[in-house]
Amino acid sequence: MATSVQPKDKTVNVKGINLHYLDWGTEGKPKVLLLHGLRGHSHSWDDVSTDFCQDYHVIALDQRGRGESDWAPGGDYSSESFVADLEGFCQAVGLDSFIMVGHSMGGRNSMAFAGKNASKIQKLVIVDIGPDLDPKGSSRITQEMIDVPEEFDTFEDVYAYQSKQNRFCSEPVLRRRLTYATKQLPNGKFGWRYDLEIREQRRNNTGSKQPDLWLNLPGIKCPVMIVRGSATDTLGLATAEKMVDTLPDGKLVHIDRAAHMVFEDNPEDFIRVLHDFLD
Repeated sequence: MATSVQPKDKTVNVKGINLHYLDWGTEGKPKVLLLHGLRGHSHSWDDVSTDFCQDYHVIALDQRGRGESDWAPGGDYSSESFVADLEGFCQAVGLDSFIMVGHSMGGRNSMAFAGKNASKIQKLVIVDIGPDLDPKGSSRITQEMIDVPEEFDTFEDVYAYQSKQNRFCSEPVLRRRLTYATKQLPNGKFGWRYDLEIREQRRNNTGSKQPDLWLNLPGIKCPVMIVRGSATDTLGLATAEKMVDTLPDGKLVHIDRAAHMVFEDNPEDFIRVLHDFLD
């Protein structure tokens, strides 16, 4: 993979919220919008973006409360607000016909967006998530957010802690993920960059009610690829197969040596299947 390509950091204001994104170019090429997961950020996709940016106009968004984007007023992280952000963002940056790739929370947001804006999407890639969550994975993620310290003495302490929870992710990829997921605090220690209200809602089960996304799938007419990590605890096989049956044009692909963080756990195979689907 080429490593010399660097994205442009850009920000647009959508209904009072500044949304940061990485614009990888290339102008005039098919447009691809990348949506990260619950604890992710736009740099989560850097391996994918670097590989695809020569032949596609790649845009990786920091969704509200994550990365360099604003935190949500009043802690509003509802599906409806994410969709409204996406609609405003697409209008602001001229995404009227594009490919959408969403992982985990970003995959759910992409399904919700597609339910209202199916005509805008040329192809859709849903990464390791479905309308139903596997209780095992959902409980694991919640427990991780309950247990994780608020701050660490050093970045190396962050890495040491998180590396115990990531058996497939390589050290360089995990270090990159954590570099953009943390920030140095005024006391010199390291804490999380995303809105801690997200953690509190997960800890206390006070988040917004999730929509029934099964209702959206029949109306998504474009080709859809569901990508599932073979070792995932988040997207059950029965759910993934039901998604294929419910979608007008759906297919399921499995990635070996990958759990829920599919495209970070095994970037090479993920990039390969994405090329197979898009090219």
